Amino acid sequence: MPDAGMIRDFLLYGSAVFLSVTIFFCLMRAALGPRFSDRIIAANIIGTKIILLIAVLSMMIGESYLADICLIYAVISFLSVVVLARSVIEKKEGDEE
Repeated sequence: MPDAGMIRDFLLYGSAVFLSVTIFFCLMRAALGPRFSDRIIAANIIGTKIILLIAVLSMMIGESYLADICLIYAVISFLSVVVLARSVIEKKEGDEE
């Protein structure tokens, strides 16, 4: 019977691989997206998945300081999406005038 540590490691490695694969697909969506809004959403999803990946890696190696890095990265990711969205809104308002 497998012990709890082995099951935990298997789930953490599996989730890290799954997040990495889905980040790759989001990168493809960001590069190939037909509209700029698709690219912004893909960038937001990539940021969220990277935050999750850092959290999973912090659990795998047992370092708690990586949780602080997750919080900092979340704030930076949020602000970058807000700035990109604001620039799109200002561009559309300029085109309408």
